Amino acid sequence: MARSRYIVGIDLGTTNCAVSYVDTRGRARPPADIRAFPVPQLVSPGESAPRPMLPSFLYLPAGPELPPGASSLPWDASASRIVGEFARSQGARVPGRLVASAKSWLCHPGVDREAGILPWGAPDDVPRLSPVEASAALIGHIRDAWNHQVAKGDEASRLEAQEIVLTVPASFDEAARELTVEAAKKAGLAHLTLLEEPQAAFYCWIVTHQEGWQTQVRAGELILVCDIGGGTTDFSLITVIESPTGPGFRRVAVGDHLLLGGDNIDLALAHLVEGKLGGARLDAEQWSALRFSCRSAKEQLLAEAGPERVAVTIPGRGSRVIGGSLKSELTREEVRRVAIDGFFPVVDRASDPEKSGKLGFQEFGLPFVSDPAIPKHLAAFLRRHRAEAILPEGHRPDADARPARPDAILFNGGALTPEVVRRRVVEVVTSWFPDEPDGAYAPRVLSNQSLDLAVAHGAAYYGVVRRGGGIRIGGGTARSFYIGLQAGDGDGATPWLCTVPRDAQEGDEFHIEDRAFELTVDRPVLFPIASSSVRPQDRPGDLVPDDPNSLLGLPPLSSVMRVGRKAKAEQVPVSLAARVTEVGTLELWCRSRADDRRWRLQLQFRNPSAPGASPGPRDGAVDGAGAGQDVLEQSLVDAAVGAVRSAFAEPDPQAEGGAARLVKRLEDLLELPRDDWPPSALRALWEPLRESADDRKRSPRHEQRWLNLAGYCLRPGVGFPMDPVRIKALWPTSHQGIQHTRDVQCWVEWWVLWRRVAAGLNRAHHDEIYRRLAPFLLPGKGGIGPASKKLNRPKPEGHELAEMWRCAAALERLEPSQKVGLGDVLAKVVGRPQAPRSSIWCLGRLGARVPLYGPANSAVSREVAERWAAALLAVEPSTAREAEDLTFALSQLGRVSADRTRDLDDSTRAAVLDRLAALGADEEETAPVREFRELRSKAQGVALGDALPVGLRLVGDESGPA
Repeated sequence: MARSRYIVGIDLGTTNCAVSYVDTRGRARPPADIRAFPVPQLVSPGESAPRPMLPSFLYLPAGPELPPGASSLPWDASASRIVGEFARSQGARVPGRLVASAKSWLCHPGVDREAGILPWGAPDDVPRLSPVEASAALIGHIRDAWNHQVAKGDEASRLEAQEIVLTVPASFDEAARELTVEAAKKAGLAHLTLLEEPQAAFYCWIVTHQEGWQTQVRAGELILVCDIGGGTTDFSLITVIESPTGPGFRRVAVGDHLLLGGDNIDLALAHLVEGKLGGARLDAEQWSALRFSCRSAKEQLLAEAGPERVAVTIPGRGSRVIGGSLKSELTREEVRRVAIDGFFPVVDRASDPEKSGKLGFQEFGLPFVSDPAIPKHLAAFLRRHRAEAILPEGHRPDADARPARPDAILFNGGALTPEVVRRRVVEVVTSWFPDEPDGAYAPRVLSNQSLDLAVAHGAAYYGVVRRGGGIRIGGGTARSFYIGLQAGDGDGATPWLCTVPRDAQEGDEFHIEDRAFELTVDRPVLFPIASSSVRPQDRPGDLVPDDPNSLLGLPPLSSVMRVGRKAKAEQVPVSLAARVTEVGTLELWCRSRADDRRWRLQLQFRNPSAPGASPGPRDGAVDGAGAGQDVLEQSLVDAAVGAVRSAFAEPDPQAEGGAARLVKRLEDLLELPRDDWPPSALRALWEPLRESADDRKRSPRHEQRWLNLAGYCLRPGVGFPMDPVRIKALWPTSHQGIQHTRDVQCWVEWWVLWRRVAAGLNRAHHDEIYRRLAPFLLPGKGGIGPASKKLNRPKPEGHELAEMWRCAAALERLEPSQKVGLGDVLAKVVGRPQAPRSSIWCLGRLGARVPLYGPANSAVSREVAERWAAALLAVEPSTAREAEDLTFALSQLGRVSADRTRDLDDSTRAAVLDRLAALGADEEETAPVREFRELRSKAQGVALGDALPVGLRLVGDESGPA
């Protein structure tokens, strides 16, 4: 790319965006003349004006809601969306059409971030955008405003042609970084560099004090950048260093991702106000309006010269609210108690954030951290990185869990705008070091001119630094990366090979030539991946022992390295190389030592439901941690594998060793009942099943056994290394279909197979299975008779129909509208003699408030769940099995998700609890209906329809197998 005239820094914030720039005028090393770009935006209907910031709000107006021309912009008279100040104010009046906190959604792994899910919980008639599209819309508005105001028809000055520095939280993981880049590219910004926000804020401090910063900090000192915005909290440590060219800076540590910020304070205040309303529970739209009112009141009441009290008004919602609008107030004392004492309490330096397993406020689907006490998170961060600090004489690194002591603090982020908040942070940090040998201690406070514009200013300055001007902060990547190697000493421990060191710079490449590796090609292979933010000493090529305290496991790479259609599997001697891209993401390569072949190891950090993706603990799917620890003696497994091969090779299924007797034979060979086979043995049995897939054609009995055992061995489809590769190998079976179409039991096992592995299938797979089921389950979809005739199969009855419904209910990745169609059919007949035998259980799965493995946006609406709950409450079970199914279904529909848009209203949930008590439900079944709880393994198995394999567990189940 030719050098652009402008260097543009964009702060894509949770609450506000800001833009700054440098006009280089063609100079190779431009001066750091940073200017703010006031962003033109709608401030009222049809009125546009520049503002220092662009509020990060997107409003989707309905046709007659606003007068003609209300959303017109100077550069687009036909604009249909509203971005910025007017979007925020209009959204406070009609919150169901407002997209907010898109940045927080970008880092939420529990939803499909590329699906249309925002506004979260909005009515069905509101168009939806994905978090990526919403972020792209904000950037797109900035692009259009720049092109209108600055470029003015000059193609070379358009924003798309400029060098862009876009900021992200330091704690953003690789998935969120990738999605941020994708959003920018959707808006046409291809010439992009990512910069961490705390570094950007510090760059702003450097350029603001470029004539005198050396008088404020000294070599060896440690600077804490405390960045608390609307949606995230970031901590970074920067040290002052001496170099041959003079003093400089190096970033030495970054904190973990914390979804905690000013939004949480607004939520807490909204809860306080709701409690004053005489027991009225606000619906989702009223709740959104209350949050905005509380945000405004908070800003006024925390100001130094603010009022003593502020009125809060919530618009009424028809018959739900008597007397129209609801009115309350917040006082200065109340806001300070909630915001200061609740979120910035005085704690000691040994404090740890509580990890209760419960989520914090999550009214709009975002998984905020459970402990809102920000100083606890800061104390843990400083303790974790005390090795990076230069300790005073007489102190040992491990003495009294002493944290790193910051000599200075730089504050950043909108939540720290009130002076009272910053004073509290300084007070707490000062209290952690009462016995300093050098006398009284208090961290110096470094200041930027504007907390709101600092990140954008610093981003623009970083662009100048990249062109050779200014002072660079050393540090590079925040984490080191490792690849797992096969253990060679037989003790089962996984050695980790460092591939990229912490502090690597963008564009750096690392070639590990002094270690020999062999790569298996044309066969599925697994590459465990880990990262660490606390191992600065590791260099590329170093072997590191497994240490869960310092290494964080990432979703492993599951790949098949192809060498051509006719090539055979082989072991290729390779060297390993790694590269840090310009946007801060990681590439890994295997290079053949014998020729010029090379293979890129594609890191899949997001969308675990995508083909070939590898869900891991961070993706909210199934956690296989520890699953490989329960391993049978290999000779037993080898014998079982041989038995599977011989069973399907035997033409007579009833013969000794034939398919009909296979399960009993496997139990004898493995010396364990089927339910106790560990995942390692189950997945090992899949290999001979895959090889024997064509042998299911031998007879109906062969096919029944193959389908049954394949689903059993691969259940639940995720959670064990290389499961995505296994599912990819299984899926062609769906296209081949049943071989013995007239055999009823083959069809039963067919639906059981896909229900068992549904968690490992992606959205397209679920849609395909649904397409095949719909004609049999939904009225008006062709009818059962025509569908059976077309498939040359008997009409499904009894047991098969029940399994078809169970399979459909397990397809969690379906659109909610598809689930509604299925559930409404069941709700009309549930409890009646003509209802499918599995109808109660299925209704519970379809209406579950918290999906087991699917994204949160796949849950049906609260109103639908309440309708189905009413149908279930009317059911009188006639058998013990029906009572068990009813208990399960009611607990799933009534379960607390901590998301106001999903949870049943209080009266319906109370009725569910009463009915569960009458059914004899135990504490494990009723507790998740009273408050947010993760389900234990036993309950998860009931929901899946099969017990989880021994050692596999769904994320959050801290109790282990039950």
